Amino acid sequence: MAFRSGKFSKAAFIARRDYRKVLAPFLPRKRGNLDRQKDKFSAYLSIYNDWDLLLPALKSVARHVDELVVVDGAYDWMVPYLDIIGSDPTRSNDRVYEALDASGMQYRSINRTWKNEVEKRMAGYEACTHRFICRVDADEIFFIDEAALDGFVGSGCAVAEMKMPTYAAPGWIIRSTGLRGLLRRIPSQLFLFDSEKISAGEHLKYLWLVLEADALPETSTKVYPVYEAPVAFCAHLTNWRTAQTAVNRGSFYWMNWMRKNGVPWIAALRGSRVSDFKDVFERLPASQFRAALSRGSFVIGTHALREGEALERAPLSDAQERSFGYLHEIFLQKLADQNLEASLSSQTLINGESVYFDVSTDAARKALTLNGQVAITTSRPLLSVTVRLHTLSNRLPFSEVRDLPVGQSGCRTTFEMPQAPPEGSGILRQSIELTGDAGGEVGLCEFILDRSEPNQLVA
Repeated sequence: MAFRSGKFSKAAFIARRDYRKVLAPFLPRKRGNLDRQKDKFSAYLSIYNDWDLLLPALKSVARHVDELVVVDGAYDWMVPYLDIIGSDPTRSNDRVYEALDASGMQYRSINRTWKNEVEKRMAGYEACTHRFICRVDADEIFFIDEAALDGFVGSGCAVAEMKMPTYAAPGWIIRSTGLRGLLRRIPSQLFLFDSEKISAGEHLKYLWLVLEADALPETSTKVYPVYEAPVAFCAHLTNWRTAQTAVNRGSFYWMNWMRKNGVPWIAALRGSRVSDFKDVFERLPASQFRAALSRGSFVIGTHALREGEALERAPLSDAQERSFGYLHEIFLQKLADQNLEASLSSQTLINGESVYFDVSTDAARKALTLNGQVAITTSRPLLSVTVRLHTLSNRLPFSEVRDLPVGQSGCRTTFEMPQAPPEGSGILRQSIELTGDAGGEVGLCEFILDRSEPNQLVA
């Protein structure tokens, strides 16, 4: 979320917005007598080619939504890239609509390209016809608190929140270790709006938005308090997408960042804003850009924690966890399949950008090596290379990283496969990160995983 007047104005906005929650112990709790025949709920879904988790996400909220508006399509600045890879920029893959149909929800879609995320979300909000509007995403599993929802309707508040932690693995969520984490151990996001009080433009101020080269519209400065009780718990599974859809998400984030910061892998475009991606993909083949992203950080998921983050037990029941925990098993199996694919066809490495190999499961480890060592052959010798093992555990220190010894001989890079952790170690994820530099004006090279013969480390 960005505010033109700076961090102080943002902090002041949040303080004014949340005052009702501070006063919650002193406020009378008023029941709303929610009438499902009268109090209808709309939801809008902003989406483009994101189907992995969509069906369970929709089913989790279907009973509470009377109208779903699907705002489909990519952004105008992505069109050159999407044309090259053969993707319709105005309409998602059929798998999105198969999930929508299977959900049983009544929906209508708006299909076109959009100037930016601001325009797209405003269009979704404005297209909703019922008084209460929630925003839903394709990676969120909802557990609605009926009593809190009823209380919100009768409170007179214009906006309600949901608890929304990011899941690292089944049963484990990420929290902040800083002041925010001490005050609110489970992160929250704003979720439900009274459209009679909050306009489409105003509701954007309450959302987390990815704004690199864009800004929020001018709106009223009036700030509405947030209802004191969260009306839902949302399991945010943003890092459980498989490569098929995670690469689409990665394309958006990388290209959006390039609009403001340039293309770090192309000398002529480094540090300069990108206004037209035709020039970028004349120098950087779109297929190779996409192939590199399919092995990058957006696909590997939560394999490590950032500074200031820790893990905590999720507050859901075992039954609630089981209702979506199977999605993580699918995710890990797809990562194991991806390891095997690296031995069957060439992969792309971008200079200075990491590629990842999951080693969380026996299947993933076996797909990388037959003999305890890993060998990678590149199309050009790597001028430099580092290999690291990331370990994510549910015990302190939660996240660890260590360098692995690397051998190089010409175009061949080798390293030993770390031993599998023992049972009961508390380890949730392990992954290998390889970062290489092959030089060149456009920093790309191809690599393939060699499992054909015993490998010896080269000193």
